[in-house]
Amino acid sequence: MELQERYAEFLASGAQVIAISVDDEFDAARMAERYALQFPVLHDSNADVARAWGIFNLLDDGVSAPAAYVFDAEGNLFAYRIAEDIADRPTAAELLATVRAT
Repeated sequence: MELQERYAEFLASGAQVIAISVDDEFDAARMAERYALQFPVLHDSNADVARAWGIFNLLDDGVSAPAAYVFDAEGNLFAYRIAEDIADRPTAAELLATVRAT
């Protein structure tokens, strides 16, 4: 997983990566284990967070649309990207460039 491969660069840039999955707790933990993720993978099995951010079922597929949010050190939303399809995900390089611009 690309985010894991570049996780040290995120940390060195003063950023923390957090994944939120609409899977249940077991499946979210299994994904984290399968990919040996060092960053937190939170579960949002009721899709409360996805609904609050307006990305649940956005693509008419019954799940959360892939999205990435970047917050500054004070917790203010700096940048975001919401996918137009399931394969539309920002690269780790794109996210790192955004983080470094904050």
